[in-house]
Amino acid sequence: MAVHGTLAVVVAFTLTNLSTVVVALRFYSRYHLVGKLGSHDWVMLAALIATWGTPIINYYQIIYMDYRGTYDADNNIIVEPWKKVATGGLLMMWIFRLNYIIDHLLIKTSILLFYNYVAATHRSYYWIVRGMLGFVILSSLAMAFVSIFICNPPHIAWDGDVFLKEFSGIFPTQCMDPSPLWRTQAAYNLATDGIVWLLPMPFFMSLRSMPMRKRVELVSIFSLGLVAIAASAIRLAVTMRWLSGFIEAGLQWGNLLIWSQVEQHVGIIAASMPFLRPLVRKTLKKVRARSPSPGQKLVAERISPLGEPVPPRTLIIPSPAPTFSSDDTFRPPATPLSPIKPEMRLFQTV
Repeated sequence: MAVHGTLAVVVAFTLTNLSTVVVALRFYSRYHLVGKLGSHDWVMLAALIATWGTPIINYYQIIYMDYRGTYDADNNIIVEPWKKVATGGLLMMWIFRLNYIIDHLLIKTSILLFYNYVAATHRSYYWIVRGMLGFVILSSLAMAFVSIFICNPPHIAWDGDVFLKEFSGIFPTQCMDPSPLWRTQAAYNLATDGIVWLLPMPFFMSLRSMPMRKRVELVSIFSLGLVAIAASAIRLAVTMRWLSGFIEAGLQWGNLLIWSQVEQHVGIIAASMPFLRPLVRKTLKKVRARSPSPGQKLVAERISPLGEPVPPRTLIIPSPAPTFSSDDTFRPPATPLSPIKPEMRLFQTV
């Protein structure tokens, strides 16, 4: 578990840094090249900030999963250290679940706000997007509310004394079983990811005012969202195994953290890639401008006495205009020509 937990933390910080770079390039492209930032850009920035909290939470989750100092030589629980570790682990779990819901809410809201802007002139598609946006916001807020008040009062959810009593068969009546909430969240994210990422495909292909090449290009870019759907499907499978028993909970805990991170960051990166197109086009133009002309390939590379390459000279192309050391003065040919004689009349006019 220690090695797997360390891998989960490394993956979390690596993906978070990668998403930060992609979102930074998105803002550069939108602000400096396009000259316009929309609400979907700012919501995605909020999602990135929320995502930065997840690797920090994962780090403390791994620390509080270490129970090695909470048992004595006879394998009996040392109450105070055990309660401290259990309380920290339960609190991190409570924060992790809430952060996960909010982060996915922000990512999907950013994507749907962009769809809403694109489909402003398409009435039916516009209302579909608005309806999906309202559904995602309300359902996510409902799950967040249940996650916060899964125990009444909420602090019982991370109370070490309450958790310790469960081993004696005393379960709190003020708390709900969190397992259905975990399953609902995983299935909900898979279903909404599929709808959100596949929703624009028919719309883009039906844009008759746009050339087919550009339509196919847009569909290809948004097809990156299929990776997010695959990540959600894998996380759902891991969640079901994690909840299947006490032993599986320990074995799948690291996998659950890893795929939760992958699911979040694939969504951020895939949703930001279409906005990097102006930056990619600008970069390609600079590369083409710096590429050597075909004429330079006809001249062999020269090396100076100091061993440094000498830039190739510009090829001299013959021109009808006078060149250096010449003038416009007429010069007679080297050999004189015989004068032209008048033609003799072969027929005499009568």
